[in-house]
Amino acid sequence: MSAALTLSDKIIAAHAIDPPSDDGSPFRRVRVDAVLGHDATIALLIDEFDRRELAIWDPSRVLFTNDHFSPPSTVEAAEISNAFRAFARRHGVNVMLDRGICHQLLVEHQLCRPGALIVGADSHTTTGGALGACATGMGSTDVLYTLATGTTWLRRPETIRVRFVGTLPAGCSGRDVVLSLLSCLGESGAQYRTLEFLDHAEPRLRQHDRFAISNMAVELGAKFGLFVPDEITLQYCTQRDGRPPEDMTLPDPDATYAQEIEFDLTSLAPLIARPWTPGNVVPISALQRQAITVAFLGSCSNGRLEDLRDAAEEVAGRTVHPDVRFIVIPASQAIFSEALRAGYVQTLVDAGAVVNQSSCGPCGGIDKGVLGATDVCVSTSNRNFRGRMGHWDSRTYLAGARTVARAALLGYLGPDLFEEQTL
Repeated sequence: MSAALTLSDKIIAAHAIDPPSDDGSPFRRVRVDAVLGHDATIALLIDEFDRRELAIWDPSRVLFTNDHFSPPSTVEAAEISNAFRAFARRHGVNVMLDRGICHQLLVEHQLCRPGALIVGADSHTTTGGALGACATGMGSTDVLYTLATGTTWLRRPETIRVRFVGTLPAGCSGRDVVLSLLSCLGESGAQYRTLEFLDHAEPRLRQHDRFAISNMAVELGAKFGLFVPDEITLQYCTQRDGRPPEDMTLPDPDATYAQEIEFDLTSLAPLIARPWTPGNVVPISALQRQAITVAFLGSCSNGRLEDLRDAAEEVAGRTVHPDVRFIVIPASQAIFSEALRAGYVQTLVDAGAVVNQSSCGPCGGIDKGVLGATDVCVSTSNRNFRGRMGHWDSRTYLAGARTVARAALLGYLGPDLFEEQTL
């Protein structure tokens, strides 16, 4: 009888080209369902790809996005963007030009589905795991090989199962869930492992919360951050594609895990990660008061419609603090359009926020809100490494959308942030 398989084991096995080796090697050669790439990382492989006179194995399975330099803010960025677009044209790949951040565009695309195997030239490709896909980031050299062959090599990751129970409090979101996991496991707690999330919460976690959790699974070192597909997955894919997914790959019920964690959501409180690491997590109630100069709502982690809605609810009828620059960047143009129709953008602008075109922007210190030496930022982005969002001496705190919006109104972070009398 064959061994029972975890979700990532089963997906890898379904995509394996060769049988397991006789010597027990953990490496398998696998075919992929899609490759994701953006202007900044694909640009690194263009010269070598062309020098070797390679061709892309299947342009219909390649998702290229222009999101880091979107639109370009410098001559250098424009040259990189143009070279990337020219490369795509030569090889018959359509570029999603200025349509949003690659990881959001990935989950908006039908290639990202339960049971799929996807590699991307960016670490936060793990976002696709929220739909039950084995999605992971790789370096540009590895992606070059996959673009040419449609295959890659994977070492089997051990799996940590995280079972969610209880009820997520009204003031919390998927951001608080993943920050809590970071606090418990640490930034290497899932190093080259799969985090397999089993949602038994009541009610189930919402799809946008799942995206936020899978997106930041890589901050724990995870290879994959997979939600076991369920009715939430089915509903999202059916609404997106106009039909239910063909496959709902599930782990075997008797699979063996390296570690099993039961996570009770009920007692969760709003959390925040202090500079300069996503794992430096404390409850907001334990934070000493800290004035801020920038509030950023956006990124592939928390720039979704529900995040804009939460922020709009917080700032409605109020005004952003005069010492704070409140920057809002929807994760995709589709989200931007929905937020416009729903009135969220108008509410945010009326309160004093600046709403920018969908792109990576300040998350990677690229443009549209780069931090100076004295800036203190509270951000929904996924990393707060020193110097990532701008000057080496700037400081970034990571939090959810409601925390960012409240801090923008008050001009500070502190233990009383969620007390009604502060607003």
